[in-house]
Formats: sequence, C-alpha cells, structure tokens
Amino acid sequence: MAQQTFAGVPTEFTAGEVLSSADQNLLRNFLIAQIKEGMTGDTGEILPMIMDLTNNRIVLDAGGLEFSNGSTQTIAGMTAAGGTFTGAVGFGTDGSGVDVTIYTATSGDTFLFDASEEKLVITGTDGQNALEVADGDVTITDQLTVSGGLVAPLQINAQTGTTYTFVLADAGKMVTSSNGSAQTITVPPNSSVAYAIGTQIIVQAIGSGAATLAQGSGVTINSKDSNKEIDGQWAAATLIKTATDAWSLIGALA
Repeated sequence: MAQQTFAGVPTEFTAGEVLSSADQNLLRNFLIAQIKEGMTGDTGEILPMIMDLTNNRIVLDAGGLEFSNGSTQTIAGMTAAGGTFTGAVGFGTDGSGVDVTIYTATSGDTFLFDASEEKLVITGTDGQNALEVADGDVTITDQLTVSGGLVAPLQINAQTGTTYTFVLADAGKMVTSSNGSAQTITVPPNSSVAYAIGTQIIVQAIGSGAATLAQGSGVTINSKDSNKEIDGQWAAATLIKTATDAWSLIGALA
C-alpha cells in the first residue's frame, strides 16, 4: 500500500492556545496515516473513526472494529491472531445469528455452527475421533439418530456375593451373578434409586447357585407366571422399567 506521509508535526501546545488551520491539518494527516497504516489496500478512503469519550471507547465504523473498556467487545469482519477473551463472547444477535467456523490443523476438517440450520456440524477424518467427552455425562433430551455403525460395548457389573441391590450406575449394564449359593438381587423403589422409565438391566446367572430377582418396597416385577428366578447357570433375563415402581422381567425364567 502507499505509505501516508506528512511534513512536520505541530509543536507542543500551551494552555489557551488557538490551533491554526495548519496545525489542525497536520493532526488530521497524522490520524489518517495512523488509520491507514497496515491496511492491505489503499483505496484513498478512510473508515470513519469515532472517539466516544462518554462511553470510553474508540469505534471504527462500517462494521469494522470496536474496543470498549466495558463488558462488550464487538468484532465484525475481522481476522484475529492470538489473544484471549476474558468475558462473555457472543456471535450475531438474538434471532439473527451468524455461522461460526473453527478450523483444525487438517485441511477440510472443521467445526461449523450453522446458524440457519441451527446445528453443529463436525467434519473430521474417517477413522479418527471427531468428538470426545473425557469426563462427565451426555444428555440428549430428544432423539439420537445414528446412520453409521454404533459402537457401544456393554458394561458388566460382576457380583459374587449372595445379595445385591441394584444401584443407579447399573442402568444399561449387565449384572452377573456368580456364587455357589443362592443369590438374591433386589430391585429398589424409585424413591431410593430413580431410574428413568425405559431403563434396561440384563441379569445373567454364571454361578451354580440360583439367582432370583426380588421386589423392593413398593416395587412390582411383572413376569410370565410370576417367575423371578433365572433359569439356571448361563441363563439370563432383562429387566425393563415400565412405570415409577413397575418393571417387566423378560427372559429365561424358572
């Protein structure tokens, strides 16, 4: 770009002095040079710059850049390298969002929040994890749709004692019963362990002792012929919660 130049600088002003037109022009040229310095193209046009002393800020107009000493920092149409945001950051305005793209070190791999489609699109590399949750739970209020393969190994809770009461972490797991003596496995009431309706728990007897499902206080287990004993070693059955304190028991029962 063409470097802005100007001849001379105003001398130091004294209190009460009236600025001459020449001095004012020098200041104007200096500000123009400062504003245009570093721009990629020189069109001869200057973005309007507003010094808002009331709100302690400097604003470059036309959707450029605004710095403020308050809680708002507005950046529009700007590429920034480095820096740290220490306050809340918003993109767009309520009801009028904008797309936000985060680029990765691999060409073509991005994280895109599509404002118009109201969704997050992760484009990764086949065979690599595009999203990992190192700790904590993931809650999906509505439906989960999987178009590819779903890899979800069944977790196993191996029990070797003669009594056991299900805990919340058993939801979706297989609980194995392994003992030479009879085992009693109890389904607790909702007031003690609040499983979501639809929760499933698989129970398998892998020991020689009989394994029987028992109803906790106020709990009803519905099964064919009211059978609640697993039908021998290596047999299994599934518990499904159907109401607050009601479960269905389906499988190999005796």
